[in-house]
Amino acid sequence: MTQKFGRSSDAECGAEPASVPGHRARKKPRVQNIPVDRIRPEEGLGRKRHRDGHRELRKSIEQFGVLTPVTVRLAADGIGDYLLIKGQGRTLACRMLGLKTIPAIVVDADFAEQDKVGQFLVENVARLKMRPIDRALLISRARAQGEETADVARRFGVTAATVRRLEAQLDGASKHEVAALKGGNVNLALHAVIARHVDTGERGDIVGVIAQHALRTREVEELFKAVGWADLVALGAEHRTARLLLVAWACEELSQMDSGSVEDRLNMLAESLPLTLGDGSAPKAVQAR
Repeated sequence: MTQKFGRSSDAECGAEPASVPGHRARKKPRVQNIPVDRIRPEEGLGRKRHRDGHRELRKSIEQFGVLTPVTVRLAADGIGDYLLIKGQGRTLACRMLGLKTIPAIVVDADFAEQDKVGQFLVENVARLKMRPIDRALLISRARAQGEETADVARRFGVTAATVRRLEAQLDGASKHEVAALKGGNVNLALHAVIARHVDTGERGDIVGVIAQHALRTREVEELFKAVGWADLVALGAEHRTARLLLVAWACEELSQMDSGSVEDRLNMLAESLPLTLGDGSAPKAVQAR
């Protein structure tokens, strides 16, 4: 029987059925954002961190955010603190980066060794219910940290080709790109088109410009071809601002045109191409950074 993930069963959440003798019903664990400064280590959890590995973890969290929740339980002293069960590195990285909250799974106070299988299921169900962009970022991070392609594909239930595609697409993604993706202004398909045409050094600004307009993936694909993006890039870095202005103008014009085929609207765009674009300064979406 196919299991749907719209609702998690008690077994998936690590909870004991109320009808089982000798066990009391437990509250279903859920992911919530809790203050980082209210988390302290569970007794005996503290361990020495590998400096290089933790530096990479901090860089990943700074760029992508915390994609896998930590696991905590309420402290028994009643002051509102949480005891950290799993996720010391992520919590420390957030503290060092000055982040105020962290996503966490809060479990019962009597969380024990035998509950770890249930907790594993909770975390994996949460992962399967992730938004596509969050899952893609997690896949990219797993590869960046050295996990084998086949292992990542197996863990996330995708093909190895998908893992390689997402790795290439998100390699070098700037914080602005990630913010646009996570905010929904640019979806993965549209970002993939941009990544195919634009190098990482210029991609963040282009994403910022395109994110200002509700353009479809095919429209952006055909736009890059129509303006001869590869030839424009070949002109050199000194024409970078001009390229951004051209894309900004084209996106603005396309978004305001009446409905019609992409080809017809691009032809209209070519006919109205101005000799100069603005005052030569970078587009607002770039200036705001």
